[in-house]
Amino acid sequence: MAKEQKPAATTKVAAKPTQKKKEKSKGRPVFGLVGNKDEKIYPFKAAVPEGYNFKEFKPLKKKDFVDDATYLEYRAAECEAKAVAFKAQAEEARKIGSSKDKQKAKRLIKLQEKMDELKKQLQDQGIDVESLLKTEEEKVA
Repeated sequence: MAKEQKPAATTKVAAKPTQKKKEKSKGRPVFGLVGNKDEKIYPFKAAVPEGYNFKEFKPLKKKDFVDDATYLEYRAAECEAKAVAFKAQAEEARKIGSSKDKQKAKRLIKLQEKMDELKKQLQDQGIDVESLLKTEEEKVA
């Protein structure tokens, strides 16, 4: 009896190389003193180590502190900082209104900054900007 022969393996076409994925940004960096080998510095004995910024660095963890009390003080300070930021955003939202209004306000601020810069340049050249603006207002009215 003859053995059945399997058909020859078909050669697979190599897949086209795909573009490498863009490297994701690593986000906020780890605070420089985390993992310091000096026992006097790390784990932290103070609630928040000197030079630490909540917005700049990744959050600290429980293991980064000597005991639970200092960690909880750190978390309280972090929450207070976030609360202040949220209150400021709420106040801004009350003043400006909807997101469309917010974009218009941002545009207005940028235009005002440009206007102030132009005023300064003209004043440096010796031109009386205030009198020019008054005469233009009178022409319009």
